[in-house]
Amino acid sequence: MENEQLTGAATEGLGIDETAPVISRHSVTVHAAAETVWLFLTDIDAWTTWLPELSYARVETPGPIGPGSVFRWSVSGLDIVSTIAEVRPYERLVWSGHANGPDGILGVHVWNLAPGDGGLLVSTEESFAGPPVDADPDSVQAALDESLATWLQRLKDTAETDAPPSR
Repeated sequence: MENEQLTGAATEGLGIDETAPVISRHSVTVHAAAETVWLFLTDIDAWTTWLPELSYARVETPGPIGPGSVFRWSVSGLDIVSTIAEVRPYERLVWSGHANGPDGILGVHVWNLAPGDGGLLVSTEESFAGPPVDADPDSVQAALDESLATWLQRLKDTAETDAPPSR
């Protein structure tokens, strides 16, 4: 499937904005079942239990997450409103959102899970655009790289050592 660009709210089948000034890609092998990793990744209300950098995270749309589901979360002083664009259970999750309002950072985040050599390959990529990014792309790039690397390591550690959240 060709990776299409996303310049606004995410819609199904779309990926990160390849023209954004900041793009980060990371992956890790996790020694846990895709179902376990998926449960941690998609239980947004429980993110703060394994991502201490988050002040809060909560789904605002009733029912199971799916395209159009909205969630709010806060990390590193950024208040973010995100909308789920694509859900392929145990394989792919895509969302987009604005940090600190529409004049803030527009982030598009893609997660992929796939069988790999010796475990489950979990990869993530994210694009950032908007005036705050344009003002200091080098600092924003470093912050996003660190954030995604930390998030992946915490997901790996949690999935390999903790019981998945109950659904």
